[in-house]
Amino acid sequence: MKVLRSYRAMRFALVLSAILAQCIALGNVALLVVAGTLASLSWAVTEGHRKKSVPPWVARLLVLAVFLFSVFDAIGPVDRLPLILGQFVVWLTIIKMYGKRTVEHEAQLLLLSVLLMTVGALYATGFLFGLLLIAWSGFGAWVLLLYQLRSGLETCQEERRFVIPAKKQQLTLQPVVGSSPNRVFRKNAIVFLLLGLTGSIALFLVTPREALESIPESMIARDSGLERIALRPDRDILQSTRQVMTVSLEDIFGNRVHMPNGLRLRGKVLDAYLGNGVWEAHMQMKSTLVTSATEMTPLTLSQSNRPTLLMDVEMQQPVARIYSLYRPVAIKTDPPSRIAIDMVNATMGLGIGSNPLRKYQVEVDYEKEVTSPFKTKRYSYTNENVHALALQLCADAGVDVEDIPTNPTANAQAAKAFEYYLRSDEFTYATDGSTLTIAQRAALESDDDPVATFLFTNKSGHCEFFAAAMVAMCDTISLPARIVTGFYVDRWNDMTNKYIVLERDAHAWVEVETDPMAWVAFDPTPSSLGSPTQQLGMSIVERVVYAWQQWEMAWTTNVIGYDALAQGKLLEYMNPYWQKYGSTLSEYLRGTYAWTAGVLGVGNPGKLWAQLIVVLLLLAGFLAAFLRFQLRKTATLLSLSSAMQEQIPIASVVFYAKLQRALARQGFVRPIFLPAKAWIASLTLDKESAELATSLTETYYKIRFGRYKPSRSERAELLQSVTQFERLLQKGDL
Repeated sequence: MKVLRSYRAMRFALVLSAILAQCIALGNVALLVVAGTLASLSWAVTEGHRKKSVPPWVARLLVLAVFLFSVFDAIGPVDRLPLILGQFVVWLTIIKMYGKRTVEHEAQLLLLSVLLMTVGALYATGFLFGLLLIAWSGFGAWVLLLYQLRSGLETCQEERRFVIPAKKQQLTLQPVVGSSPNRVFRKNAIVFLLLGLTGSIALFLVTPREALESIPESMIARDSGLERIALRPDRDILQSTRQVMTVSLEDIFGNRVHMPNGLRLRGKVLDAYLGNGVWEAHMQMKSTLVTSATEMTPLTLSQSNRPTLLMDVEMQQPVARIYSLYRPVAIKTDPPSRIAIDMVNATMGLGIGSNPLRKYQVEVDYEKEVTSPFKTKRYSYTNENVHALALQLCADAGVDVEDIPTNPTANAQAAKAFEYYLRSDEFTYATDGSTLTIAQRAALESDDDPVATFLFTNKSGHCEFFAAAMVAMCDTISLPARIVTGFYVDRWNDMTNKYIVLERDAHAWVEVETDPMAWVAFDPTPSSLGSPTQQLGMSIVERVVYAWQQWEMAWTTNVIGYDALAQGKLLEYMNPYWQKYGSTLSEYLRGTYAWTAGVLGVGNPGKLWAQLIVVLLLLAGFLAAFLRFQLRKTATLLSLSSAMQEQIPIASVVFYAKLQRALARQGFVRPIFLPAKAWIASLTLDKESAELATSLTETYYKIRFGRYKPSRSERAELLQSVTQFERLLQKGDL
């Protein structure tokens, strides 16, 4: 059989893929390398030209050793037991792959592969394992069907060798399987797989799971909206390329917007200096509101009619803050949540007890400055040397310090002077303290003013040092300024028209109050290599990685986290869709009908006739489909090939298919290898029934092999004869 030629390779691939999937579920790279190598080598040993196998006693010793190792490994936390079971099944499968190839042995291998995927599904929630599980399920069903054929074939051959003496056996016989076994097998297998897939999806949709109590630690991103920063040499910046969120902007007309200078996603504002290089959020005036998932909730901050942008954020890694571009006006979150708004600095965060958000939309002012009130600082930075430096920079820029902070022009010029100085060649950007000597590191750890040390001694650090230094200089001349922590992103994806935000894009910059209640952003961090403000274009590999991360988060949210709430949302979405689709189709049909009637000039009586014609056409189509189905069923029952159907009208042999079905209802089923005439002769029928069946069989032979074509009246008589034969079968005691 051609369909079985690829069975051995497919069976080996199925078992090997189950081992690899289990190793991925365990997250054990070493086990993946060792187990994958040993499993791959088993093909050359047991399936190649050598066809050798491990002796049974050696296999038993290996199984015992693996079992004892797993028992000792199980001494520990209970939650590790599924992982230990997964490792044990992996080694057990590898040992079995080096065993002798028999039907029973292959069945055990297939069962072990099923066990591997089942155990992996107990604790694996990753997107990669999910994809492997779905693909493996369809592939496994196909291989199991092939195994049934292979097992039946070998069973037939074993029985033949047992019954017929070896001296009388000729060539190995193949079973009779019909005219097109490959086509029949593929069709049945595809139908089986489609039914399984449909049933699995339906079961998934109707059986929600409990909501996730907590999001895995691996899915939580480092929140860049820090409420406190401490300038220390061991405070290194994380250079992770893990994706945090995607951001898209739309104007009032629904057009996607690509900003020319990147986005500054504001997370938290730090305005109080507590000494020793520590900055915190101090001036706060919070208000709490509950958001909606269906409509925008206005914020109490909204006080203007300026143009706005719609900021659409999809989280790949949950964080505890809500990031906004400029000043937020309204918000919509999914799921609905309780958020806290800081009225002083126009920032937002999740309220107490709120779950991390999957996505949210924020309507923001299009103006780049942030409008928010200002209160006199309770804690400001003071240092005589830094104050002297600030005065010198202002003097060099031609700024009269006496005009600060009442003169907006002087305010902006002073801020630009500080920004320009920190971005000059005197300072370098560094993400860690590796450039510091041991003496410098020791001095910084005991330093009570890291800002002054950064400005006058080290002149190297990450963005928090630069932002703190600029705010410190502003404090010394009474210029209102504050540190803003969040993300800076200029990574644009042309395929999705969205910004891609990574963990490494976490950034700190400065906002200065140039006009009353108008805070303008300044960035003193140099745009050098490694800086968040220096972002390269996306490569093809990065696009693939970011797309994969997005799919992984969608898998975790929509599949692993599919609960009753998600099921309700799906039903709410589907019901209006089907109602709209049904009404649209109905309106289209009515419109087409009215247009046709208008073109033909048909009145109301004519419309009734037209409706009757439509109904008759539908009935005729249904009847034609039913007759075609019956003819195909007859051809299959009588084993009529496509070439033979072109020579013999199926309507001419319908009577004999009806005869076979009548006998089948009485328990007489014709074997596929037995000719019809020999089969009828072997039946134990009464004399009258046997004569009628023999006569009908001879007529069938004349039609099929003698090119006899009965007329319509003769076909009707043959069908009447079959009906008479059915009555005889019902009367007779068979």
